Amino acid sequence: MLREKRRRFEDLLGVPEEEQLTGDGWVASFTKTYNLRERRRHGEAGSVNLAAVEAEQHRVAKVLANFAPRDRWNFDKTSLFAFAPPDRGFSTKQMSGKKKDKFRLTLGFACNSDGSEKTPVFFIGKYKKPRVFKNNTPASYGFDYRNNKRAWMTAELFEE
Repeated sequence: MLREKRRRFEDLLGVPEEEQLTGDGWVASFTKTYNLRERRRHGEAGSVNLAAVEAEQHRVAKVLANFAPRDRWNFDKTSLFAFAPPDRGFSTKQMSGKKKDKFRLTLGFACNSDGSEKTPVFFIGKYKKPRVFKNNTPASYGFDYRNNKRAWMTAELFEE
């Protein structure tokens, strides 16, 4: 971003091409002079019992050894906060976070261990008929879409 702004200012001020700055040394000097650096905005932190994690990994490996890779399936979900502000920013001092937009889509992904089979992405939203689909159904666009009050994966949706 700084390089692009520098280039625009040089063009605006009519700096001849042979006198324009090249390389990245000037960026390091500029950021050091003005104490600029990329900083993570305040977030959540947690701790984990590493011994318990390792013990569980060994236990799961023993159970999975009884199944062929094509029969080992993994399902995972993630949330997409489409309108959330970034959690990192370029600044001279620590920044406080912004209130997060609560709009959420939950996406579920499943495939077997050897990658020979994959299910289509499973979408979970809050609304029964999202406006973005207009008068059509999500299935008509190729989406496997379900809804519930909080856009969360529930046991009932997982069973489907």
